[in-house]
Amino acid sequence: MMKLLIVEDQRFPLKALDNAVRRVVPRYFPGFGYDTARSYNEASSMIPAGYEIILLDHRLPRENTGDLEDMNFEAFTEGLEEIGYSLIPGIKGLNPATVVIGTSSLSKRELGEAPSPDYTMGKSWTEAEIDLDRILAELESDS
Repeated sequence: MMKLLIVEDQRFPLKALDNAVRRVVPRYFPGFGYDTARSYNEASSMIPAGYEIILLDHRLPRENTGDLEDMNFEAFTEGLEEIGYSLIPGIKGLNPATVVIGTSSLSKRELGEAPSPDYTMGKSWTEAEIDLDRILAELESDS
């Protein structure tokens, strides 16, 4: 069974990514399973379980902030750090074949020297499904 991990801290982008995964991935991997991580530390602890595909945001809180996004969005955003892509070397160290799909909306300039994902995709409702389908089709044609 193919396993996928979504790493996303914000509620609405997570819903869009979740929707895209549920609608697109079964076309390519009928018996897949997926998990979600809402923080850097959650993702870091889950990655060793082994995932074939990881959808990875770059701006994340270190710890799961629970309902803080809804209760105090300003405090929520102040706690975000540009640390998600720093997980990529560890992901590739565990399994170089893991496909890392970056979902950060930051520009290449803003990302600076952060490790690069294998692919990038949008996380709006429309973009997420289209981009994920394009990436999985490309992976299928390469195999």
